[in-house]
Amino acid sequence: MLRALIVSPYPAMRAGLRVLLQEAARGSVTVAGEAESVEACLDWARAAQPNVIIYDLALERDEDMAGLWRLRREAPAAAVLALADGETPSRMVAALQAGARGCLPKTTGGPELVEALHDVAVGEVIVPAGATVALLGQLRGDAPAVALSPREADVLRGVASGLTNKAIALKLGISEHTVKFHLGGAMTKLGAASRAEAVASALRLGLISV
Repeated sequence: MLRALIVSPYPAMRAGLRVLLQEAARGSVTVAGEAESVEACLDWARAAQPNVIIYDLALERDEDMAGLWRLRREAPAAAVLALADGETPSRMVAALQAGARGCLPKTTGGPELVEALHDVAVGEVIVPAGATVALLGQLRGDAPAVALSPREADVLRGVASGLTNKAIALKLGISEHTVKFHLGGAMTKLGAASRAEAVASALRLGLISV
């Protein structure tokens, strides 16, 4: 039996997922806890030792991806299945590269959700069939070659580690303004709309490692 944690800032979403699992899982998945934030989820994870975490991509892009990075670092034993609004390949790629084992639309039915939870728990990567072609294109790196400067790479590694601009500046011995300058340059080169998206793209292209 899988032990699942549900993470969403919305009580209605958490309640809906709990009911969906109770009706569809037939005892193969039990909800070990619910959390409104990553911080609360980590508290539950330490106590409940879940196999899987259902993560609602409900916040701004940076906050969502930062949360996934944190779960990847601090709860590595639990596979994360993210739920997104619609089949947006760029958002799904970012979620996968931030640590999710799978990503599905929030409209996914109960039986499909239960099957996906069992799949990610054993190491499978789950994406919706309709988004596979676009996802493969992005994961292959179907984009122009990008070269980051050493300082841009340093700054992105700091972002990937969860550091703030101020903390990155202290670590690298540069000003916070300089951090923002190099981060902006990296984002422009990578065509990224956010810090998290820049990190995901840099990881995908092999420009940084964590």
